[in-house]
Amino acid sequence: MIRVAILDDESKSIRSLVYELEQFEDRVEIVAQYTQVEEALIQLAENELDCLFLDIEMPGMDGFRFLEKLPVKSFEIVFVTAYSEYAIQAIRERAFDYLLKPVDGEDLDRVLTKLEIEKSNQPAPVTKGKVILNTDQQMHVVDPDEILFCQSEGSYSWVVPHSGNRIMVSKNLKHLEGILPDRQFFRIHHSYLVNMDRITVLDKSHSHVILDSGVRLPLSRLRKKEFLEILKLTQRPS
Repeated sequence: MIRVAILDDESKSIRSLVYELEQFEDRVEIVAQYTQVEEALIQLAENELDCLFLDIEMPGMDGFRFLEKLPVKSFEIVFVTAYSEYAIQAIRERAFDYLLKPVDGEDLDRVLTKLEIEKSNQPAPVTKGKVILNTDQQMHVVDPDEILFCQSEGSYSWVVPHSGNRIMVSKNLKHLEGILPDRQFFRIHHSYLVNMDRITVLDKSHSHVILDSGVRLPLSRLRKKEFLEILKLTQRPS
């Protein structure tokens, strides 16, 4: 079952999309509907979702700006708009997909099928201690020890190895958390997953960490306590 939410400032548009989604009630669960951007920003982090259907044209804050404000995004984004000229920009922003209003049942079926395939994907297999990372065109076999950190890029992620040759993976950070060793990698910030073994300095304010490569990354205040506990556990005897 795909768990979805809808954000659109027009109630009529929400009702129309809900009607179309209800035609697939055996495949979809609508967990939330929002007409106010501020409410969505607060509550979305508390809901377990697979997808947010997001309107682009909204007063005060459009869909692109909303994504910039969203503190944590562990779900896919499907833009819904009446303006076809936004379609290309939506793809460039690396949305999972987009739908044009009024939403067509066949187009919705196509998007839901893509979401089902994405949700059913198993974590990348491990080969002799290594992980396989899929990009749009290639498959990379990487030793987790060589990874410095991973950085969120919308529905994609950058994997940054010690070599410095960054890899853009067609998965979000939540997926990478699932395939990389638990105690070795920790989400220090909603945009960063870091290799704990690569941390050499925690600054005095506890707001940044510095890796052995010299890279400086932000440490979320909300994740600081758990980070410090895990940091102690990952200390290796000298």
